[in-house]
Amino acid sequence: MRKHQDILRQSGQLAVAVALCIAAMLAVYALAGYYTTEVLVGALIGFVLAMGNFLALSITVSNALDRAANGGSPQKAQLEIQTSSVVRPVVLVIFYILIFRAKLCDPVAAILPLLFAQISLKLIEFFRKDPAKSEKDGDSTP
Repeated sequence: MRKHQDILRQSGQLAVAVALCIAAMLAVYALAGYYTTEVLVGALIGFVLAMGNFLALSITVSNALDRAANGGSPQKAQLEIQTSSVVRPVVLVIFYILIFRAKLCDPVAAILPLLFAQISLKLIEFFRKDPAKSEKDGDSTP
């Protein structure tokens, strides 16, 4: 149950960070005079795809590591993670091709949330408080 809490906590942090970045993006579109419904739809689609990509990654890695820790083959876990790192981008590309061919949204507004997610993950990790270090220092706050 703990792993699910960690995944949900990280997903929540990422969702807030990406949503803030998307809000800034929409503000830039509005200030530049290019804000349309297609931009908003693109931002929403991009948010959903970015979060889905992160959740798929997190769940795959967590499950693979759990299986390896419970007596499974570490090579099989590594192969599962590597397969996911190929399949997820392919699925994303297919989704984006279908969405862009259907002209449902603004392409830039739909792709930028993926970039925002990557940047946000790096910033979250940079500012994350290391629990092991906190316990050593005597600080028990999470």
